[in-house]
Amino acid sequence: PDDVRSFNAKFKEPSIVIFREVSEEKEEQLPKNLANLLSNCGGETSVQTSAMETKSISDGRHSGISSQELPGKGDLVAIDAEFVCVQAEQSNITYSGSKEIVSEARNALARLSIIDCRTNEVIVDDYVLPKEPVVDCLTRFSGIRESDLDPSTSPHHLVTPKEAYMKVRLLMERGCIFVGHGLSQDFRVINICIPPHQIIDTAVIYHQPNQRYISLRYLTNYVLGRDMQQEVHDSIEDSRAAYELYMKALILKNEGKFDEYLMMLYNRGHSTQFKLGVAEASNF
Repeated sequence: PDDVRSFNAKFKEPSIVIFREVSEEKEEQLPKNLANLLSNCGGETSVQTSAMETKSISDGRHSGISSQELPGKGDLVAIDAEFVCVQAEQSNITYSGSKEIVSEARNALARLSIIDCRTNEVIVDDYVLPKEPVVDCLTRFSGIRESDLDPSTSPHHLVTPKEAYMKVRLLMERGCIFVGHGLSQDFRVINICIPPHQIIDTAVIYHQPNQRYISLRYLTNYVLGRDMQQEVHDSIEDSRAAYELYMKALILKNEGKFDEYLMMLYNRGHSTQFKLGVAEASNF
């Protein structure tokens, strides 16, 4: 309870959320910007398009995209995020020998990549400087190294968590549809709630009820016939792969073959413990 009421920790920011019931008849009486958000019209937003134009913390360079080029309502954008650990898991071993978690590990956003699927152009590729000290870069999984987040040495476009958040929020308010793999975790760490109708998650598409979820790398091997990320993750590669997987699923569904294909995918995965190389995938 004390943790809930306390705001002395660096990672916490006081916030006030107001909920109100809104009927269609009363919606027009709301403030203009709020009515736009509720209707998700893709027109005016509460976030200015200038949010896409940011100055790097590391070298002062500016990066951004003009408002005329921004995707809008119904446009697909492929997204992926990488994280670093800012709080390690703390646990105790009980008298019975079982593990008791005192506090869970906590991650922070470290890289955000977004691709405009209309043009296949990268419109966001930001490294994000966490507010708290990083205890583990999780390099094997994130591809992030300590120097990437050091303002004095980073060669990347380095921004604040708020600047990265505002870019995602702007695209959400404009009505863009986010395509990615395992997006619930990404959005949770970014600390944003995206309406379900604006999310296309390939982890969900390529999933059978009561079965395990399949990793992006395995799907890329099996479905797209190529290997990826032998050592570390790359968020641009991940976002492109997720979009390609979505397009492949559309083709299979239009041909009426998706359910059979998904069953074969799981059968093959179970027989190989979901460890598959391109050679095996191509021969199946």
